[in-house]
Amino acid sequence: MPVMQEDQASSRVADHAEMLALSLPSFVFSGYELARKTYLPVLLVGAAGLNVAKAGLILTIVGGWGIVVEVLFGMVCDLAPDPHRRRSFWVMTGMALQGVGGLILWLMPQNRTVLGWLLGLLPWASGWVLSNLAHGAWALERSSGVPARGRIFGARAQAGMAGSILFAAALLWSRHDHHGMDDFHVLLWLTLAGSPLVHGWLIWRVKERPTMVPSRPDWGSALKPFRVLMASAADCWLAALFLLVGAHMAVIGSSFLFIARQRLDLAEWGTPGILAQALAAMIGTGIAPGLLRAVAPLRMLIVVFVLNLGLALVLPWLPPGQILPLILWSCGTGATMAVDFMLLRVLLGQRLDRDRQRGGDAPAAAFYAGFHLPFNLGAMIGTALLFHAMAAMGDRGLGFAWLTGALAAVILVAAIGCTFLLRRALCVETSEATPSIELNTRILKKVKSVF
Repeated sequence: MPVMQEDQASSRVADHAEMLALSLPSFVFSGYELARKTYLPVLLVGAAGLNVAKAGLILTIVGGWGIVVEVLFGMVCDLAPDPHRRRSFWVMTGMALQGVGGLILWLMPQNRTVLGWLLGLLPWASGWVLSNLAHGAWALERSSGVPARGRIFGARAQAGMAGSILFAAALLWSRHDHHGMDDFHVLLWLTLAGSPLVHGWLIWRVKERPTMVPSRPDWGSALKPFRVLMASAADCWLAALFLLVGAHMAVIGSSFLFIARQRLDLAEWGTPGILAQALAAMIGTGIAPGLLRAVAPLRMLIVVFVLNLGLALVLPWLPPGQILPLILWSCGTGATMAVDFMLLRVLLGQRLDRDRQRGGDAPAAAFYAGFHLPFNLGAMIGTALLFHAMAAMGDRGLGFAWLTGALAAVILVAAIGCTFLLRRALCVETSEATPSIELNTRILKKVKSVF
């Protein structure tokens, strides 16, 4: 009964204006993700004149740095100078770092060294980690239960896909404008301009949950982001799923433009393919929350992984020079990869509800940072494997497509296995709780019969 009342309360709180305020930061964040994961590798290897090994080193360091920042930030994100403004404080801190890193990336020349690139990329990425983590914890706190969380995270996913659509469209328009700015820097400026607008509205429109956490650090709970990963067998398998999904997204996202240009000879259709991915993802994440009312999240996740596996196996067989197969494949990957990440966040919300501190102040930031740690670690590992193999391969045509498909297939097979193991662990948790309840009921009946 308390859970039902909480679900009803969260449904009333999440009105249309608040839902939009919670979703729009994902709109701008999608531009950052496009810039860092898809267009930055092409810039480094192309206009910046770096070889593949150096480009892979930069991307790996930036990914690893984001992991370190997120872990450290997860320890303190539930704290702030003002305990009643803890989320908004870190959102604004993140925006300041974004601006510093963005200015460095814009002012320094493109033909800089590896250290020169890192000087701007590290604070820029750190700012996005801070604001996104605080935003994600904020969204977790504003809902409970599968339907409510499915609604909020589905709306966030749709906002992210809508952002990808408009950012990709802006890139296509900028190419016809002949301004001379490359795609990465176009996205850089668009996201830096949009971040204060969406985060400002979030701070103004959405109330923060009252906190019972003291404003001073509690070093006894500083390792909470690590402990939540190993609290039970189910938590361990869920963390493994986050890692594998992060690796799969990195392999597909980082290789897409290279495959379109060098394997399929469709250099001008890379960005339209990303646009098709975003449109399909928006449709998929719009349908999935409604299906959660009838289908369990884990069952839906298995179906999505199987579809992803089929698409990974089809990738090397896409015919060169033909646009329609590329667009259809892009639609399939866009819809499935958006839904699986949304479902993982729904499962994460269930684990937060189960935490023993739920009666007090649930450490939403620690949960968000803890389970996104393996996700980002998987993304870093997937990127490093892809670019190291790409540098060693030499031939980046058909062989590169086979490499990408094989890496994605291995990751997805492991993800399907982890999903079944997670399902089994959850059943064990339920079976361990049920007998004690039934036993207590039988004891009470016997006591009553004696009286």
